[in-house]
Amino acid sequence: MLRLMLDEIQEGASSLDIECSPEDIDLEYDGVVFTNKVSIKLNIFRQISNVYIKAIISTDVEMECGRCLEPVLIKLNAVSEVQYSPLPRLARDKIDDIGIGYYSEEYIDISGEIGESLLLELPMTVLCYDDCKGLCLSCGKNLNSGACNCPKPDDSNEPDSPVFSRLLELKRKLEV
Repeated sequence: MLRLMLDEIQEGASSLDIECSPEDIDLEYDGVVFTNKVSIKLNIFRQISNVYIKAIISTDVEMECGRCLEPVLIKLNAVSEVQYSPLPRLARDKIDDIGIGYYSEEYIDISGEIGESLLLELPMTVLCYDDCKGLCLSCGKNLNSGACNCPKPDDSNEPDSPVFSRLLELKRKLEV
């Protein structure tokens, strides 16, 4: 957890640089390996009980190429801006306002906002390079390292893939 103690935050503007491990802010996402520490530059502005925090966040991740499944290193950069206020005394349910955080103790926990900001920057798919050839549909060979020996779809009338042969068999049964 990343906690900022309220009594250590000065009135007015201040800044703070933090480095933490991905586990410190509960960063976990299927198919993503966080390969480096998370660097955070905080710009903090405090006015009485309200605290405005702008975080500039960066880390490195590894994901699989969407075509050939090779690992791809990506630099993630994110920005989070949140205004924190004391939790209202009459609040019964969790308040979920965008851009507004609440604190009820003597500290502000920023780990949730940092983690969410990084996860929002993850791309849906990545490619090792733009003209990645991917994998052969028949044998699974990485076509970036060279051609495979499988017959090309143009070489025969029927594809070699077991899926296509089953579909052709089903089509023949339906035509009868």
